[in-house]
Amino acid sequence: MAAPPVGPVLIAGQVTGPIPIQQAGQLLSYTSQLLFYTAQPHPHARVYWNALPSKPLSSTNTLPPYHTKFHLFSLLPIELRLRIWFLLAPPRVLELRSWGDITNHFTPIKISIAPHTPPILLRINHESRTEALRIYSTIKLGISVSTILQNRRYIPWSHHPNNPNHLLDRLASRYNQEDITAPLAWPYRPRTIHVNWNLDTIYLGPEFQLQHLKHFLTSTGSGFELPSLQNLAINAKLLAGTSHGSWEYLREALYALRSRPVREVAIVPDDEKNSLLDRYFYQEHEIELLEPEWTYEFKPEGQTERSKTVVVNLEEWFERLWTYRSRDVGDGRDTGSKRSVPRVCLRSVRRAGKRMGDFREGAWEVQKTMGDMRIWQTWVPGSG
Repeated sequence: MAAPPVGPVLIAGQVTGPIPIQQAGQLLSYTSQLLFYTAQPHPHARVYWNALPSKPLSSTNTLPPYHTKFHLFSLLPIELRLRIWFLLAPPRVLELRSWGDITNHFTPIKISIAPHTPPILLRINHESRTEALRIYSTIKLGISVSTILQNRRYIPWSHHPNNPNHLLDRLASRYNQEDITAPLAWPYRPRTIHVNWNLDTIYLGPEFQLQHLKHFLTSTGSGFELPSLQNLAINAKLLAGTSHGSWEYLREALYALRSRPVREVAIVPDDEKNSLLDRYFYQEHEIELLEPEWTYEFKPEGQTERSKTVVVNLEEWFERLWTYRSRDVGDGRDTGSKRSVPRVCLRSVRRAGKRMGDFREGAWEVQKTMGDMRIWQTWVPGSG
């Protein structure tokens, strides 16, 4: 397959599907509808896509036969063996999912991880397992929704009258939502996973629900999730906001990342839009988040300069909120302190080596959804 051209490609019109590859500088015109950017003040824009240089393809030459066993491995110096073990811990993408109706407080919320292969170092020998325990952190996933309240009765969700699919033999009346004496459903148990915080990326994928995002990342104390998170990826659907046009869940969740050593926040615009197909939902498969083949700029109608993209706006938002000031009580001076802000970027997903959607279409949809983010510029924690 030919590599995409390097250079700007101007696209005017509605992005409604995969965009054909054009020569550098060639104009594409879709005259049926204009491209919408934001409702005010200028709803039309021109988008300039720039194809990045393609990486050289790996050699297709047939590899010579190689040995599958190395009986002298145990005789190697310990430093060399540890280096080999470390190379067997490559970066991974761990996809998280969630279920449950937060409008019904009887319903238990479940946070889970997609089918994946545990680190191979845990399954070789004693030395590899010892090294794995040094490289990987063992954490509990879902502790934010597994709290047991004292002096409250619990019954299995499968036998709870408020479960539409309960297994009760008789027709039981549902409990009122305001009944504080009604039994709750037993919460799901937290899931134990192994994470290399330096290399692994936690991906809140298309099966992670927006209504669970805020509680998942803002819980504190014993329910604090992902304490040493460094690399986070979020599916584009989590940027869509609520049905009444609010980004409360998203802003509160992103601000809560301040309590973690986050280095990168990636937006994934080209994963499946609604829910995963069965072969990706149930079956174990490799997930990759790659550098995209395209970058873009755009210029709203009536303006002479190109506007900031959602990536730039979000980085500036982190910069503003993650810089805080505290007043010195002794002499009344304002002392400022600042922590490093995460890098914001776009990533293109591959599942089992396959593309899920058109990156340019998804990236521009994210830009249209977020707009110029002007209402983010004055947001402060707790304001909604």
